[in-house]
Amino acid sequence: ERPRSCLHARPCPCDMPWGAPSGGATVALGGIDALPPEAVEPMVADDGPWVQQYEASGWVETLGHLAAEFPKPGTSSAAWSDFVSGSMTLPLAVVSIGAVAALMVPLVLHCCHPKCRSRTGGPPWKSFACACFLCFGLLAVSGALALQTNVASFETASWQLKRAAGDVDMAFKLAQGLNSSGIAVVADLTRLNTDCPQSIQEYLGDSVTDIITQVNGYLTEVDRLVAALTGTPEQILHLQEQAVEINAAAMWFLAVPWLVVLACCGAIALTVFIIEKAGRKCAKRCERCELPCLGLACVAPAMVLISAVAALELLVGILSSGACLTVDQTTLNYSQASFGAESVGFNISRYYLAGEGPNPAIEHLEWAQVEIVDAIAWVRHYGDIIATTCPQWGMEGAAISNLETIQYSMNESETLLAPGHVYPYYQVTVHDTLCGKLPAGMARAAVLQVVLGILCLPLLLCTASCVIDGLIDERAQIHGIHNFDLLAQESDAENALD
Repeated sequence: ERPRSCLHARPCPCDMPWGAPSGGATVALGGIDALPPEAVEPMVADDGPWVQQYEASGWVETLGHLAAEFPKPGTSSAAWSDFVSGSMTLPLAVVSIGAVAALMVPLVLHCCHPKCRSRTGGPPWKSFACACFLCFGLLAVSGALALQTNVASFETASWQLKRAAGDVDMAFKLAQGLNSSGIAVVADLTRLNTDCPQSIQEYLGDSVTDIITQVNGYLTEVDRLVAALTGTPEQILHLQEQAVEINAAAMWFLAVPWLVVLACCGAIALTVFIIEKAGRKCAKRCERCELPCLGLACVAPAMVLISAVAALELLVGILSSGACLTVDQTTLNYSQASFGAESVGFNISRYYLAGEGPNPAIEHLEWAQVEIVDAIAWVRHYGDIIATTCPQWGMEGAAISNLETIQYSMNESETLLAPGHVYPYYQVTVHDTLCGKLPAGMARAAVLQVVLGILCLPLLLCTASCVIDGLIDERAQIHGIHNFDLLAQESDAENALD
């Protein structure tokens, strides 16, 4: 009876002659070197074809040239301070412009009060409506852009890190499963020396001992694989948790200017509504608390706040762009400084990110595959005859099951650790997100917020002031030029009657 089909795509051991020569299992199977090249396929490529060169976008190029030189690993805190301070030119200019514009708004309203009327001489409602439409339209665009920037950058990075941690954790658990299955195979094979008759033991010769040695070598490589992966899922999850925290903070950070401008627009619109729809007494009483005070107490501080937030967003974009101009080399430099030049962590990072050097995790997995291939072939080769001549052993099925588990786990581990599977996490998280969508999104959000806070908000305030002046002039023409004095007398008379 022929044994079951082989686990690997190789010449089946069942076609080999029965009997174990004195050289042991390796000689009986023709030796690893005698197998065809596809018997143990290489898992990696030496030239790193999966690596994609980072190409900076126009935003990153522009912002990156505004940044100072990115500090090298091991530099002092003074170098980081110089990096930040050297990148502050444009953000400081934005803050200065915002502060000057905020000071000009109250001065214009009090000293150089703008006068604008419609073609008929009434309040400029069309101009006010256009200013409102412009402000609220830009508000909508700014809100959508802030949400898109948050989702496309921080949330995407967090999601990618979570997926990467899950895959590495699965590879770690599969490696632990490889160890357990290998130990079970060793225990099953060891029982051949006690459960089989002496004649069968002599027939098998040194092949049992050799194959147990092979499996023990496999276990050694699996232990090294487990050691190489130990702690990596936790490190990635820690980064993912930090990304979640940054995501929440960034969402509020991007929302602050939007909420401030919305509140200011609402306050201006409410003031115009009160003047237009309220009674003369209410309008008279609210006259001294209208746009001049609103501009000084609300709009001017809002302009300063918006320009400061926009400057910080520009600073984030400039600093990240400064690091992104040479992001791959910078990542490797900091990885080397963090893990050590000869460490497993740095070798893995260099292999996946640059396609250079060894990958300890895959090397251990590949050596484990080489070590276990003899065991798989040996059990397939001798399993049936041992089961027939040594019924007390009864471990053929268990050994085959454990070896099939080993094969499945090795294939899954190979898939999870393959550079074509791992590198896209880095590419999406770093190239496309942190060095792509994040700087561009921050810069666009800052530009929109500057336009909203420094241009649109004062424009809305000035057109609202012109509308209110027009309404007051209309009432003066209808009720007389001393209408407000009359209103005051009427109010005193009404209070006396009350």
